[in-house]
Amino acid sequence: MIQKLKKLLSNKEETLELVRYLIAGGLTTLLSLVVTYGCEMLLAQDHTINGANTVQVMVSTLVSWVIAVIFAFWINRRMVFRVHGGTRQTVAREFAQFVGARLVSWAVIEEGLAVLIKLAGVTNFWNRLIILVLVTIFNYVASKFWIFKPKPVTLPDPDGSEPPTV
Repeated sequence: MIQKLKKLLSNKEETLELVRYLIAGGLTTLLSLVVTYGCEMLLAQDHTINGANTVQVMVSTLVSWVIAVIFAFWINRRMVFRVHGGTRQTVAREFAQFVGARLVSWAVIEEGLAVLIKLAGVTNFWNRLIILVLVTIFNYVASKFWIFKPKPVTLPDPDGSEPPTV
């Protein structure tokens, strides 16, 4: 594991990809906050962030999550992992995998593991920080090695036999 991390950080392109991932995550977080608080102010009777009731907060959070995931998919696909083109089916499959990975990271790490860490007596601040780091790592690994993993290129064979993959 340590050797792979050293190798990752010694490769300039890999390091730049990681930096792009962190920037994309920061932009996604900022968008999420703006949408959440904007929705809460729109929905609240007094049009303030703190005026939203529990249902309005839940609706705002859901709207924010959906918009943030769509944005994160787009920015990760284009800017971070530099995937361009693809068929509708390919993009739809990547999007479904991306949403699935985000749901898993939310359910397992953010909800499940956070409860376990809290039960272990870790303060809210450290709990949130640990969860943030674990979610970021999980989402990066899922995106890099599963969702946006480079696909082998299939070349046509002039004699009509099975095409080789590169």
